[in-house]
Amino acid sequence: GGKMANSSYYYDAYKREKRKVKDYQENLSELKDIRYNLRNTLTDEIRSVNTEIDDLRSDLKESVRHNSKFTSHVGDIYDEREKYVSSDSYLSTAIGELDDEITRINNLKDEAESDRDYYYRKYEQKKEEEYQAWLRTLYNA
Repeated sequence: GGKMANSSYYYDAYKREKRKVKDYQENLSELKDIRYNLRNTLTDEIRSVNTEIDDLRSDLKESVRHNSKFTSHVGDIYDEREKYVSSDSYLSTAIGELDDEITRINNLKDEAESDRDYYYRKYEQKKEEEYQAWLRTLYNA
């Protein structure tokens, strides 16, 4: 029941959704910064580990050039390199959870945006109706 919602009702709703969108956007950019930093930390760690392995490998190659059995072990060490991408499973998990949260907030932002646009259309519609009603009162005065 209750009286019909007027234009100011829709305008308030519009402003509320607009604020939500802004909050979500700020939230998203913070989360994306954190994610970016985590990813970089991860890749930097991987890179330095890989570099150490490379150095170790060439040192070993130098020192045991004539021992073919040993040289093949060095090759195995080299193969370990790629595995470091997921080595820091805590960090990987954290990044995964961040991705989920970013997706969730993105969806909320999209919803708020379409609600915002809906309320704005309703507001304009009501404004027009109110204006027409006001004109009628002038004619009928």
